[in-house]
Amino acid sequence: MRETDLPCSDCGASLVERVVFTADLPIETDGQSSARIARCDTCGARYYPHRTVSQLAGRSNASRRRRSD
Repeated sequence: MRETDLPCSDCGASLVERVVFTADLPIETDGQSSARIARCDTCGARYYPHRTVSQLAGRSNASRRRRSD
C-alpha cells in the first residue's frame, strides 16, 4: 500500500499523486528539482509521502551545511 492509497484525513476524499517543484513547498530547498506529493483535489490538503520527506530532509541538511562552510 502506498500513502496515496489512503483517503484524505481532512475530508475523506481520494488523494491524487502530483509532482511539484520543491520551490513551491513549505521547506527551504534549492528549488531546482521536483518532489512527489499526495494532494486532495476536494479540499486542497497536501500530504508528503515518506520518500518525499526523506528526499527533502537530505536536501535541506545539505543546504544548511553549504551555508555554514
